[in-house]
Amino acid sequence: MTASLKRNSLYNLMGSLLPVVVSLVTVPLYLHLIGVDGYGVLAIVWLFLGYFGVFDLGLGMASANQFAKLSNHKEMASVFWTGVWTNLVLGIIGAGALFFLGDYLFEHLFKMSNEMHASVVGALPWLALAVPVITVSGIFSGVIDGRQKFLMLNALGVAGTFFLQVLPLLTAYLHGPNLTWIIAVTVLSRLLFGALPMGVVAIRILGAVKPELPQWHWVKKLLGYGGWTTISSMVVPITGAMDKFMLGSMVGPAAVTFFAIPERLARQGAIVPGAVTRALFPKLSAGNEYDARDTTLRSLDLLILIQTPLICALILILQPFLGIWVGWSVAEKSGPVGLIIAATIWIVGLNYFPSMLLQARGRPDIAAKLRILELLPYFLVLWTAIHYLGLIGGGIGLLFVSVLDMIFLFFGAGLPLFRNKIFWQSVAWIFIAEFLAWSFSKAELAWYFFSILLIILSIIWVGYISQVLRDTIFTWLGKIAGNKFKEVQK
Repeated sequence: MTASLKRNSLYNLMGSLLPVVVSLVTVPLYLHLIGVDGYGVLAIVWLFLGYFGVFDLGLGMASANQFAKLSNHKEMASVFWTGVWTNLVLGIIGAGALFFLGDYLFEHLFKMSNEMHASVVGALPWLALAVPVITVSGIFSGVIDGRQKFLMLNALGVAGTFFLQVLPLLTAYLHGPNLTWIIAVTVLSRLLFGALPMGVVAIRILGAVKPELPQWHWVKKLLGYGGWTTISSMVVPITGAMDKFMLGSMVGPAAVTFFAIPERLARQGAIVPGAVTRALFPKLSAGNEYDARDTTLRSLDLLILIQTPLICALILILQPFLGIWVGWSVAEKSGPVGLIIAATIWIVGLNYFPSMLLQARGRPDIAAKLRILELLPYFLVLWTAIHYLGLIGGGIGLLFVSVLDMIFLFFGAGLPLFRNKIFWQSVAWIFIAEFLAWSFSKAELAWYFFSILLIILSIIWVGYISQVLRDTIFTWLGKIAGNKFKEVQK
């Protein structure tokens, strides 16, 4: 990796890790203040709202692609204001659809008490307001992302996430488990501490202080790229949220909580590949085809090696951590499905690479078409699994669609993952970790010994395979030892 890519990946990594620390504190407090059912309903609401974010129509990603390529500030300003006005109109249309359909959908799709239903319906105006905030924010983020200002982007993201987590929690503490108040404060937090600061920074980067009317040729170009991205953006939220939607409608909101908590924890395993691919996107967009493919393959190999010990550790610590974090009663229900989700997240992290390569090279249509093919088999497997297995079935459905997505995307991008020996060795490590994790006993000391041993052995394997990582580790250790030696001399 180049120095700039390493630096930008580090910024993205820190920007993803710091909100995790906030979540580790706030999730148990939310469960205490609004209960298991209330947290499940809130999770459904945010999934529902996230799906209405598809009214962005892919313009956020399309604009980031253009900002990475363009060097003329006048053209960039034109793209920016075209994207802002277009996404504002699309967001208003989405807001209207959510406002008028929300009551019917929440009443007929999900099992919840009359009191919770009334609270959610009362918050529909706020939820509708959130849609244009989300769509326009995509353009702001596209500017900062495309111009590779990752330190600023992540600083804004961390600050926004902090207020997004803490202010609704404070509202729940002051006003009780009233979802109307909680949702309203969350939307306002996203507007005041997320969208507005990001918009100010985007305008300063481009120098596009004076608003401009949208340019039709840019509308067509952005929508031409964004149209296929939108289809992917519609399919991915469906596959990412349908498990919780089906659990909420077929089992109840408590099942959503027992699924969402380990999923939220397990998804931190995708932070590293997410950070790297996000930093890669501008470079892959601006470079030529050969360099983009070569950079993707080299980064993928390196990330498989980095991810393997991390995912093994995630699988092994997930159940004991859940017990300490949210209580053993929740961990007993969430733990088994969490182990399936943790293995799935390893696959999801790998899938970032072919998806990002296709989008960066202007072929989002390939990913979109392949993901459409996934929908029907996914629905059939997910419904059958939840119908017969309940909560565990949600994890099986997620695992199925992730493997299917991996096969399709790597084939579509022309990346030879399944001929990669490092990949299959990593699969073996993940399988051993899963086998050990399913035999977890909180009172069995031997289990903890073998878990620690497995993690250590996986790290040794990484050092043996990769000269780059081995040299990097020795360099860091040398610097640490040198600093300690200097301290002793003083």
